[in-house]
Amino acid sequence: MKILIVDDEALVRIGIKSLIPWEELGFELVGEAENGKKGLEMARAYSPDIILTDIKMPVMTGIELIKQLRQDNHPAKFIVLSAYDDLAYVKEAMKNGAEDYILKLELEPDKLIQIMQELRTAVVSSKNRDVNRAISHEYPRIYTALHKDKFFKDLLLGVIQNKEEILRQIHVLQLNFLDKNVRCFIVEVDDLTIYDKYGESPHLLDYSIINIVEEVLSSYAEGHVVSIHPKQFIAIFSLRKTERVEAGDRLNELTTNVRTSLRKYLSTSVCIGISNDHPNYMHIKQAFKEANEAIRHKFILPRGSDIHYRDINQMSIQENEDISAEMKKVESALFDGEIKVIHDALQLFIQKIHHSNNLTKELLTGLSYSIYYLFQTFVEKYQLTGKNIINKEMYNEITTMNLKVDFIVWMNDLNQRIKEQLLENNENMRVFITKQFINKHYKEDLSLEKVAEHLQLSTAYLSNLYKKETGQNFVEYITEVRIRQAKFLLKTTDLKIAEIAREVGYADEYYFSKVFKKNVGESPLKYR
Repeated sequence: MKILIVDDEALVRIGIKSLIPWEELGFELVGEAENGKKGLEMARAYSPDIILTDIKMPVMTGIELIKQLRQDNHPAKFIVLSAYDDLAYVKEAMKNGAEDYILKLELEPDKLIQIMQELRTAVVSSKNRDVNRAISHEYPRIYTALHKDKFFKDLLLGVIQNKEEILRQIHVLQLNFLDKNVRCFIVEVDDLTIYDKYGESPHLLDYSIINIVEEVLSSYAEGHVVSIHPKQFIAIFSLRKTERVEAGDRLNELTTNVRTSLRKYLSTSVCIGISNDHPNYMHIKQAFKEANEAIRHKFILPRGSDIHYRDINQMSIQENEDISAEMKKVESALFDGEIKVIHDALQLFIQKIHHSNNLTKELLTGLSYSIYYLFQTFVEKYQLTGKNIINKEMYNEITTMNLKVDFIVWMNDLNQRIKEQLLENNENMRVFITKQFINKHYKEDLSLEKVAEHLQLSTAYLSNLYKKETGQNFVEYITEVRIRQAKFLLKTTDLKIAEIAREVGYADEYYFSKVFKKNVGESPLKYR
């Protein structure tokens, strides 16, 4: 069975080639192409049975490739590779005869093998029985659990929105699916480190979770469980009615049993985001959107929580506006360089986060990165890199933070470092204030005596302290600040050299040029 891979990303092509043992499974990779045009040439030359193609590519898209080969009456069957935001293109590809699609984020060996083997069966069946091609395009597959999976993904993502098409698929797949009181819930694992236990086969845990959730769901409802993104499991269902139990209580019983079963058999805790109730399956995409919005709030709640969309939808956006205002205060304090003000602003920011119930993980992740980069700039500006206020480990920790409390601990740790390294260390503080004074007054006629007088210290003590703490003398730092600002002005303004010299504290243009060349290696004019 001959296979052709068409994708403009070399890493994707390499990944697909190395993902499964093609030859052992009876497949032959006849070639790979980086765009649709080259793929078209290779398809005509090698007559592949199955083509895996990306949708968005330069020169010729995957959709154009499918259309052209269909016009040629080429017998190949197509698997479309797509990103999450390519769904409109996926829909068009399916209309033009693609057999199936795979989101690149969920490209797993077992799933790809299943699809390829199903297609092999379809190709052989088509060749042996000479099935009418129009019917083959409409029903090209043997309808197994894999195709049910795809049908429900289509519903969730809005690829299928036509009622007649939905009804036809339900009939063909022989689904027991109630056309009323449709809901969606999303299950996410609280502690993702559990996947580490599965080594190179984390998908085994995913399959186990899907099977358990599906087994519990079948006792309460008609529905199906599917995974679109890794480590996220979506149930679409209609609760069966019962006289003795209200729907709300039965839903609570369902989600409780899901959590209990997962804890019992897999030793894992999960949160469940739950949509509102909807009248029929035409609203499945909306239900999925609501469940997604609900599960995004899991990190501000205790582990093992049910999160209803109706509840989070009532929360005020005022909290987010307050957070934004506090963040601006932190940014302003760092710009001004006042240590006490920085410490206090960050403390208020942390308190605001602690009391807020309307913050998403994505928002706090973005804020944490912003804080890190602001502090990085602050540390570099005042040459505090040796004080361990921020470090690479703190940056890496941001991606691992999964709950609101993780973000609070991270920010408290940062504020504690400021307190210990700058507020409580008297000598460090004096050096910092010296730098701060120079940064504000570098345009003036600065001298060691003038700064020492400002700090109410002797010139000898300040000189020795500064040298000990920074490794450079007082005059070298003044020169560094002035040259750095001069370089900025040379690149960003049309000021004359003499004007720039005065702007950075040098009354004599020629002396400024001499100092600049000594420190930069070239004249101001040449640098510009």
